Amino acid sequence: MPYAKGQRVEYRTQQGEQAQGRIERAEGQGSQAKYTVKNETNQQEELVQEKQIQRQL
Repeated sequence: MPYAKGQRVEYRTQQGEQAQGRIERAEGQGSQAKYTVKNETNQQEELVQEKQIQRQL
């Protein structure tokens, strides 16, 4: 499922923890897509792969 800039999502961090954030940037397509997500808790940006995104909020 492709996601777009501005969408809120629930995702798994690089450490495997569940987090929520807003997509700041989207790059690539399909399973190769990567997203820059701004974590709502710590306000840090993380680069996540599409497979790490659990669902749209």
